[in-house]
Amino acid sequence: MSEGEKKEGVKRPDSTRRTVVAAAGALVVGGVVGYLLAPRGAVETVTQTVTQTVTQTQTVTQQVPQPVPQAKAYERVRLANIRDLANKRPVVRQYMGLNVLLVKLGERAVGGVGPDGDVVAFVNVCTHMGGPLIYVPDTNCAVCQLHYTQFDLARGGKQVTGHATEYLPQVELEYDEKTGDIYAVSINQLVYGKYDNLA
Repeated sequence: MSEGEKKEGVKRPDSTRRTVVAAAGALVVGGVVGYLLAPRGAVETVTQTVTQTVTQTQTVTQQVPQPVPQAKAYERVRLANIRDLANKRPVVRQYMGLNVLLVKLGERAVGGVGPDGDVVAFVNVCTHMGGPLIYVPDTNCAVCQLHYTQFDLARGGKQVTGHATEYLPQVELEYDEKTGDIYAVSINQLVYGKYDNLA
C-alpha cells in the first residue's frame, strides 16, 4: 500500500477474496456453457399414420303433439219434477258433489224457473265460513247455522244480514215444459272452500 492510502485509512480489497469470487463466477458461466454445448441423445422421429372415423351427430327437434285438454263442463242433471215440489217445502239434492237446496218459493224470483218463475236452487254452504244453511219459509231466506247470515233466495241469494259479504252461489236451472222436469246446468259463482267448482 502506498503511504497516501495508509494515511487516509482506505482498505484495499483482499486479493484472495477477489480470486475466490472470480473463480466462482467462472465456474457458473462454465457450467451454463457446458450444459448448452453438451451433446444430446439422438432424437428419433417417428411418423405414425392415424386413421379416424368421424361420426357426425345431428340433433333433431321433433314436436310431439300434446294431448288436447278436455274442457271441463258442468253436467246437466235432473233434480226434480215440478209436480214433486210444494210451495215453501225445500228439498236437498246433489249436484256436482255438492248439497243443493231446491225450493219453490211461491213468488217470482231472480233466476227462477217453472210456470211461475219461482223454483230456485242454491248451494247449501254459507259464503262466510262454509256453514250449513236452513230455509226459513216466512222470509224466503236461507240462514247459516254458524253465524246466522241470512241470504234472500228470491233476490238471487243476496246476503241480507250477517258476516257474509258475497251472494250465495245459485245453481242455474232449466225447465222442460213438456215433462215438468227441472235440470241443474251450472253454478253462477265459486263455492266456498273451492278454487275451481269443476275440479
